[in-house]
Amino acid sequence: MVNKKALLFLPVISMLGMAACSSGGSGSAPASPAAPGASADSASGGAKKEANISIRFAWWGDGKRHEKYNAIADMYEKQHPNVKIVREFGSFNDYWDKMATQTAGGNMPDVVGMHATYVADYARRNTLLDLGSYVKDGTIDLNSFPPAVQEAGKVNGKTLMVAQGVTMTGWEYNTAMFDKLGVKYPDYNWTWDDFIAKVLELQKAIKDNGVWAIADNSGEITSLQVYARQRGKELFTAEGKLGLGKEDMVAWFSIWDQLRKAKAIPDAATTEQYSTVSLDQGLFVKNKIALASFPFNQIPLYQNYIKEGEVRALRRPTDPKGKEGEFVEGAYLAVSANSKQPKAAADFINFFVNNEEAQKVFKLEQGALGSSKGNETIKPLLTPAEQRTTEAIQTSLKTAGQLPLPPAGQGAVRTLLTETAQSIAFGKSTIDQASQSFIDKATAILNK
Repeated sequence: MVNKKALLFLPVISMLGMAACSSGGSGSAPASPAAPGASADSASGGAKKEANISIRFAWWGDGKRHEKYNAIADMYEKQHPNVKIVREFGSFNDYWDKMATQTAGGNMPDVVGMHATYVADYARRNTLLDLGSYVKDGTIDLNSFPPAVQEAGKVNGKTLMVAQGVTMTGWEYNTAMFDKLGVKYPDYNWTWDDFIAKVLELQKAIKDNGVWAIADNSGEITSLQVYARQRGKELFTAEGKLGLGKEDMVAWFSIWDQLRKAKAIPDAATTEQYSTVSLDQGLFVKNKIALASFPFNQIPLYQNYIKEGEVRALRRPTDPKGKEGEFVEGAYLAVSANSKQPKAAADFINFFVNNEEAQKVFKLEQGALGSSKGNETIKPLLTPAEQRTTEAIQTSLKTAGQLPLPPAGQGAVRTLLTETAQSIAFGKSTIDQASQSFIDKATAILNK
């Protein structure tokens, strides 16, 4: 959910509901004079020693994540005795509140956890350092990062962040539920026609009231963005305007209306009731739907609660006559433009994403590692569910692209989409009326 306080500093908040070399190169302290904080010892003439420095490092997450981040920071400090990593962390909402305040006051930490839904405004305000020179000189090694992952860290051609973990959102199913219904598993590379046919097949096989084939995603902005890209458009253009027309919205809502009339998706009241429950209380975990949509990196989380059957991934339905619609999501590390230790900050990022021991600690904390080499390193350590996660993400990276920077007002458009979908589901508006209303209101929001 969008943080309202952060909006005071961040007019751009996006939707959408996300690391590489050996320990030999990036894992050991660089030799002087390239070492972070290196300085000449005037008393000894030619001898050099490393000056003591500190780097402020901020991130968001829960207790489990804090343990991992602290462990990696401890490892870096051990290999770089002259560097002190000052840690700042908190919950997601608190993190962005504090980051907005710090940045506005010129007190941004050196290394910051960054997200694709927030980077646009920080970039527009020139508060993030262009890391291109550090990539070029080898301080940050991105050689084993797939092109799509490298591009996801760029804004207007500048490398402003480096991927810790990457993911994509797709559809998932539980094999046990399909087995009980006697329905064949979907093909990973299904089309929209396959999608609709499979949903209707599932619903026909379901005999219990209060159980449906699939969740209602008509009001979910990530799904709409993928659909728009398949039609050769963008929900938001590079200029920050609405990229869809009424005919696109009619086509989108009509897909879900067809499934609603077939009673293959939950009724509006049920969808609303379950929209804010915790993961373990959701429709998918409770076996009330056979297909659900969530980021691939959450497969292991769902599997923890689903004891019967395997949670498996499916890509978004494709349009054989259209274009690829998927895009890279995930979490990243960036450096403050005002950092007094930019070289050391870049070196720490490189350690975080490329050191083998750090990779083994981080694993799939925020999706598959940005580094293909790193994913091979941690593969033997992964559970079957985690391996299914990395396989799905690595497969999707072959076709995933990059979204334009989210515009100011994107959060309001996301809320509008949800409200418009609910209006149709509750029978308060026709598809034609709701589609026109969405276009008019979204256009007005983005034109402010």
